[in-house]
Amino acid sequence: MNNNKNKPTAAKQQKMSQKQEQAPVGKQRANPAPSCPLPPRPVKTMIKSCPLPPKAPAAKPVPSKCRLSSRESTGKKTPAKSCRLSSAPADKMANKMAAPSRKSTSKNNNNNNNEINNNNKENGLNSHASLVTGTETQRGPVHLASSIEEGKRMLNWLLNPITAESFFDQYWERNACQVKRKLPDYYSQLISFQMIDEMLIENQLEFTTNIDVTTYKKGVRQTLNPVGRAMSPAIWGYYGDGCSIRILNPSTYLPKLRQLCSSLQEFFHCLVGANVYLTPPNSQGFAPHYDDIEAFVVQVEGRKRWRLYAPPQQSDVLARTSSRNYKQEELGKPLFDAFLEAGDILYFPRGTVHQAVTDPKQHSLHITLSVYQQQAYANLLEALMPSVLERAIKHHLTLRRGLPLDIWQHVGLAKGGKQSEQRDQVLTSTKQLVQRYLMPTDAQIDAAVDQLAKRFQHEALPPSIKPEEEVRTVFGSRSVTDSHGQCLCDYELTENTKVRLLRANILRLVAEGSSLRVYYYVDNALEYCKNDPNYMEIQPTEAPAVEALITTYPKYLKIGKLPLRSADRRIEVATALWERGLLMTEKPFK
Repeated sequence: MNNNKNKPTAAKQQKMSQKQEQAPVGKQRANPAPSCPLPPRPVKTMIKSCPLPPKAPAAKPVPSKCRLSSRESTGKKTPAKSCRLSSAPADKMANKMAAPSRKSTSKNNNNNNNEINNNNKENGLNSHASLVTGTETQRGPVHLASSIEEGKRMLNWLLNPITAESFFDQYWERNACQVKRKLPDYYSQLISFQMIDEMLIENQLEFTTNIDVTTYKKGVRQTLNPVGRAMSPAIWGYYGDGCSIRILNPSTYLPKLRQLCSSLQEFFHCLVGANVYLTPPNSQGFAPHYDDIEAFVVQVEGRKRWRLYAPPQQSDVLARTSSRNYKQEELGKPLFDAFLEAGDILYFPRGTVHQAVTDPKQHSLHITLSVYQQQAYANLLEALMPSVLERAIKHHLTLRRGLPLDIWQHVGLAKGGKQSEQRDQVLTSTKQLVQRYLMPTDAQIDAAVDQLAKRFQHEALPPSIKPEEEVRTVFGSRSVTDSHGQCLCDYELTENTKVRLLRANILRLVAEGSSLRVYYYVDNALEYCKNDPNYMEIQPTEAPAVEALITTYPKYLKIGKLPLRSADRRIEVATALWERGLLMTEKPFK
C-alpha cells in the first residue's frame, strides 16, 4: 500500500520517496536469494467478508471486540461473513452479518483457470495477449459492447461471486470486504515471479521512479533505494535479504494488468492505478498507515496476514490525504485480522489503517488496485467555487463595496468572545452575502465537472485495443505507395459509414475561455502524466457533432446524420476524429 504521506498512490509514479537510507549499489550479501515457493492448492471454496465503517449507524453497537469466525460453504450457496468497522474512532464499533446471494461458480472457475494458465505459458509478456476472465460471452460482440459495461464486467470478475450491485450497496466507501476462493490461479495471468524477472531484464526500470526497496523492522520503516537502474540481480539480492519490493507502475509493462486497469477506469470514471508488492517470507515492508484511495488488494501468490483498524478520527473517514506512519501502540486491537491467500481479494475504503506481514514459511505477491483518489464532492466544490465567486463579484456591486472602517476593532480572534452591535452587523451581512450570491448555476456545475473530467483525460491509461477493434480503427490501418510513390490509404469514410466513439469516456468537450477543446486520452503515455494533456480545438459549429457522438454511444451513427452544414464537412470532421483514434467504424474498413 502507499506508505508516503501526501504521495500520489498506485500509478502516480513521481520521483519521490520517504526519508531513506542509501544502500551501496555493490553491496555483497552472504546468502543467495532463496527460491520463491508456490502456494499449496486448497480444496474447499469459502467466501467471507469484513465490512468497514457505515456512513450512518445501521446496526446495534456491541462491546469493543470484533469477532471473526469462519463459515464453511455447503452446496452451491456460498455464505459470507462480515465485520463492520465504525466510522468513528476505534472505541465505537459494530458488526453485522452479510451474505452475498450470488451462487458460487467454482467448477467454471477451475476450467477458466486452466485456460488462463495455458494462455500465460504461450504469451508470457506478449503485448497482444488478452485478459481471459471466462465471462466474455456475457458482453456479445466486442465492437458493440459499452466500455462502461465492460468495466463493470471486469469488476464482477474481480469480486466474483459478489456482484457489482451488491458491492456498491453493502461495501463501497463503508465496509471492507474479503472474498476467499480457494482458487490459487484465479489472478495468475496478471503477474508472476517470472514476469517480474522478465520485466526487469527487458525494460529499464529505475529505483525510486519504478521500484522501491523497503523494510519495516522494530517499528522503523526504511526505503533502501540506490541510484540508477533496477537490475534483476540487485532486486533479488534485496529480496533475499528480507526486503519488500514495490513496483510503482507495473501496468506500463504488463499488458493484461494494463487491460484490466484501462477497462475499470471506464466504469469508475477515474484513473485506476496499480502497485505490485513482492514480500519474502516472515517480512513486513510498510508501517501501519492509511491511504487516500479505495483499495482492492488482489492476492496473486503466497499468503499475507492483513490487519485493519478503524480510522483514528472522524475526520479520517474517507480521507483525502494519506496518513503518517503509526506506531503499534497507537492502534489498539484490529477490527479485521485474517490471511489473504492466492486467489483472494480484499477491499477497504480510504482512511482505513492497515498493515500486512507475510507468513513465516511463504512469500506474498499481490497487486493493489487504487481508485477514486481525489474524486469526492470536496474536489468538485474546489473546482466550482472559485468560478462562482468570480462571477458573483463581476455581476454584483454589493460584493465590491468596501468593508467597514472599524472592522478590525470588532471582528477577529481576539474579538471572538466579545459582543457588539458592529460585530453582529458584520457577521450577519457576510452570511447573507454568501447565501444570496454564492449559489452556483447549473452551467457552472457543468463546467466544474468538465474540469474533473479533463483531469481524467490527462491521467488515464491509453485504451487496450482488441483485435476486433483494430480492424475498425486507425490502429489497423496500413498505407502503401503506388508506382509513382504516392501514398495510398486503405480506408475511406463516406456519409453512409456508421461510426461511434472508441470508448464512452475517450474524449471530453470542454469550454476553455472563448474556445472549445476536445480533450482525449487515446494518445496518453503508459507512464502517469508523462506528457501534456492531448486536445484539439474545434469551432462552435462543430460542437453539436461531437455532442451527437457522445449521446449516441454505444450505438453507431451514420456520418450523414452528424449535425454539420455540408456533406463534405461531415466527412472531414468524422475522418479527423477517426484518424486520431477516437472513432470506430461499425464494419471493418477493409
